[in-house]
Amino acid sequence: MIIFQNSFFRYSCVFVFLFSAIGCSTTYRVSNYDVTQIEIARDKYGVPHIFGVTDPDVAYGLAWAHAEDDFETIQKTMLAGKAMLGRTFGKDAAPVDFFVHLLETRALAKANYATALSPEFRSLVEAYAHGMNDFALAYPNRVWNKKAFPVLPEDILSAYILSLAQMSGADAAIQQIVEGTIEDNVGASENVGSNAFAVHSSRTNSGESFLAINSHQPLEGPVAWYEAHLHSEEGWNITGGLFHGSVSVLHGTNENLSWAHTTGNLDLQDVYVMTMHPKKKKWYKFDGQYYKLETKRAKLRVGLGKKQGFKIAIKKKYWWSKYGPTFITKQGTFAFRMPTIFEMNAGEQWYRMNKAKNYTEFYDALRVQGICLQNIIYADKHDTIFFIANGKVPVRDPNYDWSKVLPGDTSATLWTEYLKVEELAQNLNPPCGYVYNANNCIYNNTCSDYVNDPDLFPVSIGYDALQQTNRGNRSAEILEGLSHIDYEGVKKLKFDIQFPDSMVFLKNYPIMGLFDMKPADFPEVSDVLEKFQQWNFRADSTNMQAAVIFTMMYEMYNDNSFSVEDIRENDSIRQVFFLKNLKSTKERLLKHFGSINLPLSKVQVLSRGGIDLAINGGPDAIRAVYCQERDDGKLAMYIGDGLVQLVKFTKDGPEIESINPYGSSNKPSSKHYTTQMKKFVAQEFKKMSLDKDEVYKNAAENYHPGAQRAQ
Repeated sequence: MIIFQNSFFRYSCVFVFLFSAIGCSTTYRVSNYDVTQIEIARDKYGVPHIFGVTDPDVAYGLAWAHAEDDFETIQKTMLAGKAMLGRTFGKDAAPVDFFVHLLETRALAKANYATALSPEFRSLVEAYAHGMNDFALAYPNRVWNKKAFPVLPEDILSAYILSLAQMSGADAAIQQIVEGTIEDNVGASENVGSNAFAVHSSRTNSGESFLAINSHQPLEGPVAWYEAHLHSEEGWNITGGLFHGSVSVLHGTNENLSWAHTTGNLDLQDVYVMTMHPKKKKWYKFDGQYYKLETKRAKLRVGLGKKQGFKIAIKKKYWWSKYGPTFITKQGTFAFRMPTIFEMNAGEQWYRMNKAKNYTEFYDALRVQGICLQNIIYADKHDTIFFIANGKVPVRDPNYDWSKVLPGDTSATLWTEYLKVEELAQNLNPPCGYVYNANNCIYNNTCSDYVNDPDLFPVSIGYDALQQTNRGNRSAEILEGLSHIDYEGVKKLKFDIQFPDSMVFLKNYPIMGLFDMKPADFPEVSDVLEKFQQWNFRADSTNMQAAVIFTMMYEMYNDNSFSVEDIRENDSIRQVFFLKNLKSTKERLLKHFGSINLPLSKVQVLSRGGIDLAINGGPDAIRAVYCQERDDGKLAMYIGDGLVQLVKFTKDGPEIESINPYGSSNKPSSKHYTTQMKKFVAQEFKKMSLDKDEVYKNAAENYHPGAQRAQ
């Protein structure tokens, strides 16, 4: 059995706030929210600024505004969390439904909703659910599956659990178990990454602190950033990015402080091999005694035929042990355990971070420890900068190697406690005046004089002292070489297109070996190889070598003829691999463009709505652009720089600029479907404001939820 056989799971419920059905009926009524207390003001780019008297008012308005802009994608994530993807989209989506049952996110949410969250946050998710349900009632023609409604508050809580489990690598680890490919590096998976930079006022020309928020996400789908401004009369005033179904901003800026997330490299998944009874089926040994696996059943419904009009019922067994989900495979019986399948407070933590007024309150919010994996880079108006390799990490017995498959017959490997926030790698106001992360080794989060000491942290925490990225290496080169930096310098840093002299690439292929090959020895591809060796390591649109370089990079990335390990370790295999892809690169460029002598602008584009715009940047450049090969030969960006926000903390409050790759709406018919594309490729920003009066002064339209409007 292969649970995750394609990318449907990753882009259906990855790092999104999904909804799960917990005993809902199929009828519901309009909520009693007074929508006259809620107003949505959209600026000329369509970004919603949502105003309400109370925080729940704003949450209701957020649900409505986001549904206006992308109700279809919200429904995909909602259906995933409800284990209803299979009945809506057919058999290819059914594995996601089984994953929802396997982790039992709905049961956990239902059992703990009333006790796990504060009353304030519960009122928020209740309001959001009302907003989503009312939108579905108002626009029934946009509802894909009526049985997916109503959305209940418990559903949203379940969604956080499911999302964070995937975010922490659950899908990769479980796939390895069921396919029998489990290795020492349990659950390891490649990530595209993010950048973030915070600069203290002592290091800036103007005496103001700066923060650059630059997460790398898919440009479309459930995990594409949605930009919004949330403002209540109860002290909630923040602008930033969130995902479909999120009830608060996930990273952004309020009146006092700002933070960014990057993906960390903690060890959050553990796999155990169980010792089974020699005669009693499904009995396992634990601390000298035998216990029976708990057998459970998932009831799935899968749609077949046109529009999945015919439904069939499928029942699948799964098991739990003391460790958690347990799998009976041909290779043996294995259990799986990670903090996030028992955790439901991420939403609460983000909400508290949204409303924090200073570093002390922000740090208190971190103690909730609901956010499982994301590093945090922070700055505020009080001249504080801060980095933390944030997460929820088990306290593990040092007598075991936690990077390997563990014995599942002893309480010594059954962790129940977690490291405190204070025990994680962090750096507060380092004297050199900056902190950063670009998915590089977390110890190297500031200048070389103030790196964190690896000996202070348990090996089982999973910090990788060898982790490097081109973005991290290049960031260090730039920042270490500056005595001071101004705001324009921060912008220049954010859009930097220079690769370091020694590159790593995507799957960490040893790509520098191409520079050691002599073109004369390979006449069939000598011209392509010469182009490669002439490259100046820059990713500007006019570059006459970068088109060849990046085309070949994606050819190699998509070539699975050899294992990554063989390519790294075997010189002869690596040369065959290089030659094969030099040839395919040449053939591809000649077929579609008639030449290998062309600038990057002819090949690499940002594309939407029939518009192709040449774009600077490249894979693992600070100006991150990751592409998919199109049938016409072009490389179309689909992951990389998403919502970018730059913040300057002045004496009058934060000055905020942002830009989005496409626009605020995902509806092709909307006038805001592509309104930010030209600014995005030109590396320009739009102004954002937290001031209510200024927002109203410049608003293109104002309305209450439920009002008819031209979109």
